Amino acid sequence: MNTSTRIAIAFLALAGTAGTSAFAANGQGPRGQNMKPEMRFERADADKSGDVTFEEFAAAMNNRLLDADENTDGKITVAEVADQIQRMRAERMAARLIKRFDANGDGELTKAEIEGRQKKLFALLDRNDDGKIVKDEMPVRGWHGRDGKR
Repeated sequence: MNTSTRIAIAFLALAGTAGTSAFAANGQGPRGQNMKPEMRFERADADKSGDVTFEEFAAAMNNRLLDADENTDGKITVAEVADQIQRMRAERMAARLIKRFDANGDGELTKAEIEGRQKKLFALLDRNDDGKIVKDEMPVRGWHGRDGKR
């Protein structure tokens, strides 16, 4: 067995393991953040038949793997996989940021929405309402109020 075949088999085994884990996990994972198993099942059940065939399972996994082949040479390199992972993480972070600031729920941010969120955060931090934040008013941990109120 040549080296490229071994690498391909190892990669497929790793991808299969990762995909199976993500598919079966309890709501955690790149595309399954807080997603219930029923929702992941429904997403994989492309024809809505009530069952997931191997083809549907493989298609759900392949969507992410095939997207990593940026130069479309039919091979996925470590760099391409790493770039895909970074891109997916950045997209998730951006989506959370948009959701947090998007006051009207249209999926886009305006300057007014950003400023509105900043004013709310500032008001939460300015505990004595004097228009200034002093060191004693700062949260112990983080800016989001989690475990931060003294």
